[in-house]
Amino acid sequence: MGKDQIYFRDNELSFLINKSDPFNVVVNIDEDQSITSSFRIFNKAFNNNIEKQIVTFYYRVFLLFSQLWNVQNGLSYIHSSAISVAGESILFTASSGIGKSSLLLNFSQLAKFDFIADDLTIISSESKSFYQGRSLSIKPYHLEHYPFLIDKLRSLMSIWQKLQWKIIDDNRLTYRICPLNLFNKVAESSDIRRVFHLCNHSDSDYRISDLSVDDFIKYNLSILSNEFFLANYKINTLASLPDSPFPNTYSLYKEVKDIYLKAFESTEIKLVLIPYRSNPNDLYSFLNSEGCLA
Repeated sequence: MGKDQIYFRDNELSFLINKSDPFNVVVNIDEDQSITSSFRIFNKAFNNNIEKQIVTFYYRVFLLFSQLWNVQNGLSYIHSSAISVAGESILFTASSGIGKSSLLLNFSQLAKFDFIADDLTIISSESKSFYQGRSLSIKPYHLEHYPFLIDKLRSLMSIWQKLQWKIIDDNRLTYRICPLNLFNKVAESSDIRRVFHLCNHSDSDYRISDLSVDDFIKYNLSILSNEFFLANYKINTLASLPDSPFPNTYSLYKEVKDIYLKAFESTEIKLVLIPYRSNPNDLYSFLNSEGCLA
């Protein structure tokens, strides 16, 4: 290791960074040597060792460095699913487990909707959203609400993964499905038309109201920080080193806040309150009845 390089170790993952070019990174991931790791059927996402290393790289390296690159270029992730209709995008921001991804399964059944992103959407300070080429996660509980998935998975799953889903009763089982196996098209980029911020509440009815851009940004900075909590630790550790080329999280999220403000200051933003543990199809029906999806 040279004096102009940074070595960082995080459990089974290590990487070497050039200070002069912090996006030039050499990554090593220790292989899981356990007996069960050799068999896909013991992995909730049916991954082998190589695929597990790819997942580790994506969540623990790629998202961190791609977000740093995003911010340098007037872009940022936002914790949101997104679709395009008539050439403009609609975003659905929320904490995990609220229903933003399930909505995509409703949209996939209508040809007018094009896929943009699930879970993390890339947005720009110029109020554009961009395709995020990540598969959607299908879990067993989705089949109850979206029975069309049963035939879809039957044709796509391997025999062994079908067996896994049959013998293991666990809603954490996951099948990664390509967006184009659900949607007719993906939208590479589109102007943001409106945004819905989804949140659970304890009442039994659905409600929709205007949301100020300041409150929207406050909520979504907190959510993004939660989603990137492991990355936040890494970036602060790297930023604490002498002559580090990396910003600390305070500086990073200040820039993200500015990007969000420019992106959403002229955008229609709505707060949608959703009954806790409600049927995800009901959320789609409510939004459709309110004229939100036109």
